[in-house]
Amino acid sequence: MVINKRVLILAAILFGILALYGFLTLSGVSYQKSINERATAYITVVAPESIPTQDFSFLYITPTPTADPALGDLKGIAIGKYVQITGTEGAGLKIRVSAGTNSDVNFIASDAEAFQVLDGPVLKDDLVWWSLVTPYDQTRVGWAAANYLTLIDEQ
Repeated sequence: MVINKRVLILAAILFGILALYGFLTLSGVSYQKSINERATAYITVVAPESIPTQDFSFLYITPTPTADPALGDLKGIAIGKYVQITGTEGAGLKIRVSAGTNSDVNFIASDAEAFQVLDGPVLKDDLVWWSLVTPYDQTRVGWAAANYLTLIDEQ
């Protein structure tokens, strides 16, 4: 059997390719290595010379509070002011635990007794209610109907 020169060259080339592939496989170099490498992109942002702005001042306008018309005339009574009990004809005024005629009575205040307004007004049971405390005894606190309160003038 005679070996042709072309067959010998082809066998040598095939052997060389297989040897190179075996070497690369055993050494850990493969075509998949390039897949694991991540590309890094760099972006350059060119800022404009001036940035347009919007006027949002209208969002911060606080409306002026107005009294609820259902409360009627508050006779100048407000939180922090001083009031006195009037118009009970000596019977005294029931100072309640919470606003409303169904609330428990905390104590009975005498005519002309002075109180400081803590909270209110609250409209309940067709009456305007204010939370009151005596300046001399912080335990005498409760809600009173505005019909029996008179503002003490500050001088």
